[in-house]
Amino acid sequence: MGSSLAHGAIETMPLGPKSICDGLMARKPGEAPYAAVTTTNVRGLTVEDAAVRSAMKVAFERLKLVLEPSGASSLAALLGGKVDVAGKTVLVVATGGNVSLADFMVHMNNA
Repeated sequence: MGSSLAHGAIETMPLGPKSICDGLMARKPGEAPYAAVTTTNVRGLTVEDAAVRSAMKVAFERLKLVLEPSGASSLAALLGGKVDVAGKTVLVVATGGNVSLADFMVHMNNA
């Protein structure tokens, strides 16, 4: 999505580096999501896998939520200071428990 937004048209990207956020690694955005993002002036951010693991751990320990890596990326951006939220009311979409117990434990042990 980021490259498509930067270039003003839907692009297909080559396979990139691996990430634990496999749900966010689509090579090409769909037409409807692209249209929705371009009409609302949303901007994209990147977060490192380590920040996502930390966000998953915070969600589990403090909020009692099990999040899959892709679903924890927005929380990772917030916790990592990637978004200026001072004096603002903030909604963080944190989704998906689509992670196996074994994978979740690996992420928790590496957070």
